Amino acid sequence: MQDKTVEIRWHGRGGQGSVTSAELLALAAIGEGKFAQAMPSFGPERRGAPVLAFNRVNEKKPILNRAGVVNPDVVVVLDPGLLEILDVTVGMKENGFIIVNSAKSIDEVKKFFNCNCKLGIVDASKIAKETLGVNIVNTTMLGALVKATGLIKIESLEEPITERFGGKASHNIQACKKAYEELITTEIKEDKSQEERTFSVEKLPSWKEILPGAVVVHPGSAKDYKTGDWRSSEPVFDFDKCNKCGLCFIYCPEGCIRPVDDGYFKANVFYCKGCGICAKECPKDAIKMVEVE
Repeated sequence: MQDKTVEIRWHGRGGQGSVTSAELLALAAIGEGKFAQAMPSFGPERRGAPVLAFNRVNEKKPILNRAGVVNPDVVVVLDPGLLEILDVTVGMKENGFIIVNSAKSIDEVKKFFNCNCKLGIVDASKIAKETLGVNIVNTTMLGALVKATGLIKIESLEEPITERFGGKASHNIQACKKAYEELITTEIKEDKSQEERTFSVEKLPSWKEILPGAVVVHPGSAKDYKTGDWRSSEPVFDFDKCNKCGLCFIYCPEGCIRPVDDGYFKANVFYCKGCGICAKECPKDAIKMVEVE
C-alpha cells in the first residue's frame, strides 16, 4: 500500500450493518498500526433505506481528509437489489474493485457493470443465514473485502469483532473467514459500444404542487416516490387465517395496506418498506414477513 490512501465506499440498506462494517475495518487497520477512518452517510431513513458508509486506510501517513468518499478505489455492495436502482460505480477510480453480495453467477453480475475494473462476488446472504441465522451480511462482506484487497490480515478482524459482538463473535468470525475463502473474482473491460444504463429518478413534489396547508395522503408520503425499493422483506398474507379485522390496515405507518376482494387486505409493495409492523400486530398470525429475493 505504501503512502497511498485506499478509499472504500459501502452500499447497503439500513439494518444490514454497512456502518458497522466500516467501523470494524478501521479498528482492525488501526490495530495493525495503520492510519484509518470510518464514517457513515445517511439521513432520516429507516430500516431498509439505502445508506452509505466510507473508509480510508493508509499504511504510513495520517489521513486529513474527512469528507465522504466520492472516488473510491473499492466499492462494496451488501444488497444486490441496489444494482437495479443505483449506479454504485459512480466516481470509482479506473481499475477499481467492486465486491458484491450475490447468489448469481459472476457472469450474470458482470452485466450490471461497464467499466475497467475488477469484480468479486460471494453469496454473503447464504453464509450469514447458515452461520449467524440471520441475513445480516456486514461481517461476512468484511471477509470478502479483505480477500479482495489485502488491506489487512483476516486475523486482525478478530479482536474488534469480539469486542463488538461479545458472545456472538465466534459465529461472526466464522462467517467472515468463510466469505474470505469463497470470494470469486474476475476482470471487466469497458465496452464502449454498449448503451449506458439509465436509472429512474425519484422526486418528491415541489412546494408549488402541494398547496399551503394541504396534507399528503398518498402512501409513502408522495404518490410517485418509490419507497418500496427500500424493503428487504415484504408481508405475505394467508387469507385462510385472516378474520378481516383490519388491524394491519390501521397500524401500517405507510398506508400501503388496502382492502382487496371479499374484505381481505394486501400490501402494495410499491410503497411497503418491510417494517413488519403489520405481521406483529396481526392477532391471527395471518401475515408472514418473507425476504425479498
